[in-house]
Amino acid sequence: MPYVSRANIAVTTPVELVPAGQNLSRINSIIFTNTHASNSVSISLKLYNATNGLTTHIVKNTAIPAGVSLELDTSRIVMDFSLNQDNLTVTASTTGGLDVIINS
Repeated sequence: MPYVSRANIAVTTPVELVPAGQNLSRINSIIFTNTHASNSVSISLKLYNATNGLTTHIVKNTAIPAGVSLELDTSRIVMDFSLNQDNLTVTASTTGGLDVIINS
């Protein structure tokens, strides 16, 4: 069964998009949409692995102009969301105005 997650990011602190324990091995794409009327938003998308304590940036400080969407093809990135393994977080530079859709 495909995994689809939708989130409205309204804070500037890291938000967990896919927690460990989802039993998910692949995410095909992630779509970020800046819903602000005039402000750009910068995002950082991180993959954290609890086994080795390693945090890896998938994107870092990537600016998305107002009213624009960014789609990431993540189908070739191996992620292990089984219990106590990887989790995926996003951090936005401004409050409100960022929508996220994840498709597996």
